[in-house]
Amino acid sequence: MGSVVEVNPLSRVEGHGSVKVYLEGGRAERVELCLTESPRLFEALLRGRSYAEVPEIVCRICSLCSTVHKVAALRAVEDAFKLTVSRTTQLTRELILHGGQLQSHALHLYCLLLPDLLEVKGVADLAREAPDLLKTGLKLKQVGNLIQEELGGRLIHPVNITLGGLGRRTSRDTLQRLADGIEEILPSCLQALQLFRRSLPFPPLPTPHYLALATAPHSFTGEEFQLDALPGMPVSRYREVVSEWTVPHSHAKSARVAGMVPTVGALARLNLSQAALPGEEPLREALVEVQGQDIRANALAQAIELCRSALAARLLVEELLEHDPADTGRPPHLTPAAGSGTAAYEAPRGVLIHSYSFDASGSCTAADVITPTSLNHLALEENLWALAQALDGSEPALLTGSLERLVRCFDPCISCAVHLVQL
Repeated sequence: MGSVVEVNPLSRVEGHGSVKVYLEGGRAERVELCLTESPRLFEALLRGRSYAEVPEIVCRICSLCSTVHKVAALRAVEDAFKLTVSRTTQLTRELILHGGQLQSHALHLYCLLLPDLLEVKGVADLAREAPDLLKTGLKLKQVGNLIQEELGGRLIHPVNITLGGLGRRTSRDTLQRLADGIEEILPSCLQALQLFRRSLPFPPLPTPHYLALATAPHSFTGEEFQLDALPGMPVSRYREVVSEWTVPHSHAKSARVAGMVPTVGALARLNLSQAALPGEEPLREALVEVQGQDIRANALAQAIELCRSALAARLLVEELLEHDPADTGRPPHLTPAAGSGTAAYEAPRGVLIHSYSFDASGSCTAADVITPTSLNHLALEENLWALAQALDGSEPALLTGSLERLVRCFDPCISCAVHLVQL
């Protein structure tokens, strides 16, 4: 007779979800990842809205990821209207996204994942057992928050990054303060490489099909997707390779890319791009260790990206300090016209796609947002099933605890994943 073992709720993840393991004769027959955060019907909400409202609304998908949603939406609208931005605007957007990556990775590694590695129950126990490590993680997050707050005008749902430019250019004093904060955390970023080299003691998991954008060394955007060894696929034609569908057990869609089950995020990025920045020599050994690895190596990959973002942020601050002061990033006049635009960015958790169409008056006629956690949905289920099969016959507490820790390896953002056109 069949039975169901359930992990409900998932703890130490962003949003609400559960895992159900369907057993037959004591063996795992299938696994369902149920992302049950209340659905956000953003793509339907945006229809009929002015182009100027789109980035302001869509960044409300998630507070933690609001900065990258805002930047991706801005770029997609600008693409629709064939609008280019100044170098100051480009640099500011790159820097604020590195701030977002610093705060997101630090939060996941030190507050959500580290208790698993140290075998304590949660952040409260971590504060007692390893207070210095927790303080280090919070300091890293604080600097990432500061970058976003100073460049974006506020930490959540930034207002200073606008269509075509900036509300104001960041002052030299502020940039110097950011430079000091970045310099202060660089040693801690390097120490994270050692801390997160350890991995969870799971049986071997499926080898991922890595998916990422082809980007410049410290950029988060690109014009082509990379998927394993396949040739580059243009972002502008993403619908030719990305297929999405709804599933009855979850408020999030599932997806395949070129017929494959993709894995996105830090591990995928580091497996598909070896582009280096000045000062990255200490990262070489760790970069080798994540090559070809399963999702357990995602923690080390995020630690590497902590270092990379700190190094890149330092370079971007230096360039902004030296850049032509006459380039204020002031937005140009924008005249709406009928058109469509698409932009893809590497959010902390992986590939993020925003695509919009507008009529001649600038009203939105279609909207499409594909998030990293939706792209990871099938891969996460496949990994959960593989782990459940490997643990056949185990005590329920061991099974459920292991499955929950595996979910945290992926660092899902459930709020981002549960946007649908309709239920």
